[in-house]
Amino acid sequence: QYIVYVSTCLILASVAAYLVCYVEPLAAGSGIPEIKCYLNGVDIPGVCDLRTLFSKVLGVLFSVSAGLPCGKEGPMIHSGAIVGASSAACGLHNSWMRGQQVELEMRDFVTCGACAGV
Repeated sequence: QYIVYVSTCLILASVAAYLVCYVEPLAAGSGIPEIKCYLNGVDIPGVCDLRTLFSKVLGVLFSVSAGLPCGKEGPMIHSGAIVGASSAACGLHNSWMRGQQVELEMRDFVTCGACAGV
């Protein structure tokens, strides 16, 4: 039984490592420093991308399931910020949101998403 438990944990941790190393390296870490930089005006390409959200959510899921001592609170903040940015970007196609696509309003959406992630 011990071998099965250890091999299951290794497989789950390997999937999480693969997602971070090869699919989206921006999904590594908590994501809070990247969101703070974004809110201060630093343009980091791909920090609020859906690919980053996919990799971060699945990476946290697999790493916590593997029993690794990592928290899920920081990645939830980053995931919430990505959802906020995505909801603001989806508003480009709606006529009632076209005037809201200024950078300041985009940062407001990211801030609201980060707060919802808490």
